[in-house]
Amino acid sequence: TLPCLLVSLLTFGPGENLMAKVIGIVQKKGGAGKTTLSVHLATQLKENHPDLKIVIADADTGQNSATKWLKRSGDITGVEVCTVADDGIGKNLKKELDSLDADLIILDLPPFLDSVSLRAALYSNLMLVPVGPTPLDIEAADDAISVCKEAIDHDSTKKFLIVPNRVQHSTASGRELRSVLESCGPVSRATLGHRVAFSDSATVGVGINKYSPGSQAHREITELACEVAEILNI
Repeated sequence: TLPCLLVSLLTFGPGENLMAKVIGIVQKKGGAGKTTLSVHLATQLKENHPDLKIVIADADTGQNSATKWLKRSGDITGVEVCTVADDGIGKNLKKELDSLDADLIILDLPPFLDSVSLRAALYSNLMLVPVGPTPLDIEAADDAISVCKEAIDHDSTKKFLIVPNRVQHSTASGRELRSVLESCGPVSRATLGHRVAFSDSATVGVGINKYSPGSQAHREITELACEVAEILNI
């Protein structure tokens, strides 16, 4: 419940500023597209800002999907990946993030709102909440959005965006999703469609910018990356 989430956030104390800027991908529902968003956003930001040192911090210790994804291609993406929060609670998360040689860290979080995700909200400059078009997706996003809002109440310099994800524009639910989400908080300009290329690119270990350059999927991620860069002033 929200009161419990708030108590948990405050128990961790104030989130001290890290040297790098941090994006946390927050959602409690499995299959919401957190890892897919993490990898495609990181690789597109690297393409747009080649001088930035970008690291994906993989805190989903149960799956480590981001780690497996990028390891398939070696160093071709220019994005590094490492595992964090191996203890499952993120007790040393801030120290782990601070130790990374990075200008920008993207935190791929586990599919539940536990202490790792709550700590990540404290240390993130920007929180992204990917939300699909089904009623279950929207309902599952409520707690993640509440965590983001509570973190911002705690530190007004933080920002968050709801990212419409896996949207089929041919369906009523897909067409209505943006208006539904706008009642919950700020929604990204970009809408990510339900596109096979987003997931298929994992088989070769790259982002959509290399897997299918110029495609609609690539244009969608590019739009989101530009918006994120504006928010973080990078």
